[in-house]
Amino acid sequence: MKMNSLSRTHQLVLGALMGAINVIFALISSYLFAFSLIIMLFLPLASIIVAINIDLKFYPVYLLGTLTLALVLNLGNIDNTLFFLLPILTSGLAFGLLIRHKVPDILILLIVSGVNFLTLLITIPIINLIYDVNFLQVFASFIGFNNIEFGELVLPSILTLLAVMQTLITLVIVTQDAAYFRLEINTEEWPYISLVNLGFSAIVTVLMFFNHGISLALLFVVILLSLYQIVHLFQKHTIFAWSTLLATIVFIIIGLALFENYTSLPYYFGIIIAVIPVVISDILWLYISRKKSEAKK
Repeated sequence: MKMNSLSRTHQLVLGALMGAINVIFALISSYLFAFSLIIMLFLPLASIIVAINIDLKFYPVYLLGTLTLALVLNLGNIDNTLFFLLPILTSGLAFGLLIRHKVPDILILLIVSGVNFLTLLITIPIINLIYDVNFLQVFASFIGFNNIEFGELVLPSILTLLAVMQTLITLVIVTQDAAYFRLEINTEEWPYISLVNLGFSAIVTVLMFFNHGISLALLFVVILLSLYQIVHLFQKHTIFAWSTLLATIVFIIIGLALFENYTSLPYYFGIIIAVIPVVISDILWLYISRKKSEAKK
């Protein structure tokens, strides 16, 4: 079905159809918990289609209607519905709004992943209150971490990775089928990504002295942004990109060695040292590109 400008009736029908799809998969996931992880990766597309093609004043009706119906039909598994369905609905709205405003794809990835992760953080205390349990400990046990302390250390990273993977898979699907859905995805490089990466690196550096779990989760974001910068450097200047990549690998080895042998901090935080050549290379390239443009004028 190719999406055009829909009438109000068609918008309501579309919302009802996508809401029904969400509810059906939410019910299935209640009996096949592992299946929920697969659902989280692919189901946001339904909410994105709704957010893009209906008047935004109807989206709260879609969100609340879908969530209420899923909870009523699945009262025995409120925790599963909240944990898996609510982030899908909120991230779908964020996705649709950002696409409408032609936000660059890397920012869509970061912002929607953040919305997804924050929604998870909001739902977890609610689940703990309803069932009088520690949901993170239950989740850690389910995915095989019998050592609860280690499970709580890596759980923020797993949730972050899950949020990023969900957004990335959805972004790839939407980008590949943008023409089919009559969408326009902004794939141009965002020039301030090096500053954002530097900011995340600074946050990781500070937090690693206070909260290893959160700082390790943010370290995944730093790695993701570094890879994004290196890929774009390859598109512009191969020699510059290879030099940056080799320098990054060397800095990773040095950083891991320093943190393992000379600090009491976990060795993997040494990876943040590898951000230095990536950020510097990106800034240098932006400066060189600007000078070339000025020279041509």
